[in-house]
Amino acid sequence: MLAAEGDRIDSVNVSTPDHTHAQYMREALRRGLNVYGQKPLCHDLADCRALERLAREKGAVTQMGTQIAAWECDRRTVAALKSGAIGEVRRVWLFSTRRSEPSADRFRWPLESSPVPETLDWKLWLGPAPYRPFAAGAYHPKAWRKWRAFGTSWLGDLGLHLMSPIWLGMELGATSPETVVAEVSDDGWTAAQREQFWPSMSHVTWTFPGVKASGGKPFEVEWCDGFGNVGYRLEPRFLPPAFLRDLAALTPMGDLPPQGRVVEGTEGWLLSTHFDAEPAFVMKGGKAAPARPSVGPAPSHYHEYVNACLQGGPTTSAFDWACRMTEWGFLGNLAQLQPGQRLVCKDMK
Repeated sequence: MLAAEGDRIDSVNVSTPDHTHAQYMREALRRGLNVYGQKPLCHDLADCRALERLAREKGAVTQMGTQIAAWECDRRTVAALKSGAIGEVRRVWLFSTRRSEPSADRFRWPLESSPVPETLDWKLWLGPAPYRPFAAGAYHPKAWRKWRAFGTSWLGDLGLHLMSPIWLGMELGATSPETVVAEVSDDGWTAAQREQFWPSMSHVTWTFPGVKASGGKPFEVEWCDGFGNVGYRLEPRFLPPAFLRDLAALTPMGDLPPQGRVVEGTEGWLLSTHFDAEPAFVMKGGKAAPARPSVGPAPSHYHEYVNACLQGGPTTSAFDWACRMTEWGFLGNLAQLQPGQRLVCKDMK
């Protein structure tokens, strides 16, 4: 298509499964085209820096598909962090219990092959992934995220949405974590299953170097990926710490949402959901909560990108920092494959 259309194309939107993102984005960027790329930007760690460099060299307009960044919930969270109301950041918790209870049937392996539908080019869908037979309902059209060959786990999906306003609000830019360690669920899988699937539950902790928002001191980010159905052998280590619920009870939220984030600073805590427009504060020492952060109107994430393509100017989720946030998630995924080992991130570049 790119060769056939030539200079009649202005922009490419890459919205395929994770494992084919990078090859399409590279081809578009090499031709000097602007790129809107769904999160996560790629599937492998090495591709993060390669896309970052290529986008910079070509001067392309880019935007990662963290569309919630245009919503009030994210923009108010960014404004609250930039205000410094909670002081120097010490720890960030990101959590999700949104997914329904997994069943053993979802993680069957090996699978029996099925005839490929006439409407599907299976080899094209596989792209750079090693060949495997088609199996109805297992991969296409939307069950691919749990597979290591095609997806990047729940961390590569919702984790990037939840981290986005933290990265923007703390102005992390091209910052990278220094270490990462993970705990994962014991799913009772065979070695062959573990080779195929991402763990069904995880708790990942990254340490970051000191930045301006942390007062120059190191800070930690934790990801808790559990399930809302406590009947499924749920362990507390895969849920947000219990005291975060106590904090939420002191706010109009009343309780933690199924997915969200809590940021601890030296002066208090910021609680922010994934969709609710109003973040909440709990201040230390009985101090009064600050006024809600003010934000102006903003175009949708998609309109912002189109406007930048037509008129120039920056985008909220440009690749120059979004690639680093994607890398953050992938470092967490690598840690999930070596649970209990504290990994030095510079050794995994």
